[in-house]
Amino acid sequence: MVVNIEKAEEIVKYGCGKKHLVIQKKLLKQVIEHVQHRRSIIHNYLNTVGIISRQYDRKKNSLEQLIHHLDGRNQELDHGLQKISHQRKELEKKQKCLEHELQFARTIAEKCREKKNRSEQQYNAVVSVPLLSLQSKKRYLKARDNNAEAEQQVSEKREALEKCRAHLKLMSRTVSAQYYEQDQLSSQRRGSVDTIMTSTQQLAFLKQGCEFWSGFDSYQAQVVLESAIYLFDLENQPSKKRESNSFLDVHHVWAKTFKLACFEYGDREMYGETRWNPSILEINFECDMCQTAQIGWPKVVRNQELACELCYSTSIEEEHPNKLLAIDSYDTTTTLIQQNNSKMKKLLSGFFHRSSKVNPIM
Repeated sequence: MVVNIEKAEEIVKYGCGKKHLVIQKKLLKQVIEHVQHRRSIIHNYLNTVGIISRQYDRKKNSLEQLIHHLDGRNQELDHGLQKISHQRKELEKKQKCLEHELQFARTIAEKCREKKNRSEQQYNAVVSVPLLSLQSKKRYLKARDNNAEAEQQVSEKREALEKCRAHLKLMSRTVSAQYYEQDQLSSQRRGSVDTIMTSTQQLAFLKQGCEFWSGFDSYQAQVVLESAIYLFDLENQPSKKRESNSFLDVHHVWAKTFKLACFEYGDREMYGETRWNPSILEINFECDMCQTAQIGWPKVVRNQELACELCYSTSIEEEHPNKLLAIDSYDTTTTLIQQNNSKMKKLLSGFFHRSSKVNPIM
């Protein structure tokens, strides 16, 4: 069923004759059901967008807190890297100094080793001569002690240099790890910012849809529904009243209003369908039931929770395992007409004195 100016003109032309009135009522009933269905879709859209908005707000607050935490951690890493950089420069200076000291100690140790070897050879040569042996032994023992001390200095300098180099290697690994962590933090931060921007843009688009559909519901849908109900309820009016000039004038105005409203309705509905049709919208949301990220249009469960298609189907099966859901649109239409009988009487009696949403006199 498509509600537009062509459909309205087709309905209005069936205004004469009992047989034509039956066809007209059938078509009007279809229009009423279509508009009611559209208004139900609009209500569901507005409700769903409201829930999405609240979920986006919670997600945004959570991501902003995460970004604040990431920025704080990144500042800590920057401070740590600056401190390590200063310590590394000091260690590199110490390393150069130790390398020079080790080289110098090795030179001294080499000289002491040579002197010890000469003293040992001289002592071995005169060991059998008591007087010379005693003096040579003293020189040998002194040279040996000096050599041992020099070797100890070399060992200590080498150990200090190795510790310094090991510390520098540890610093290098620490710096690499912190740079890697900073890259991860930056990537996580970019992802969070992108998520916030995407959610903000999607929410702005959805709220544009809310403004459009709310206006559509208040104006086009409301006027089409009121005028269609009036035309549908014509046969309930007394025959003498239907033949009066004032009634015919009012009827003409309502028919014109109906056509104009259907004209606007058709164009606006088509525009809304191309932009904010839930069946084709691809929205990022989180399923409250399975706690997973989803893309598409969410279903609403328990009035305030978003669910993916699978979880929604599972929820329906669990709640109604043996129950078939059906809607009797005819009963709904009849009830609505009965409820609007008194309203239509007031509209007819004061029609030319009230301000309508759509001016039918054009």
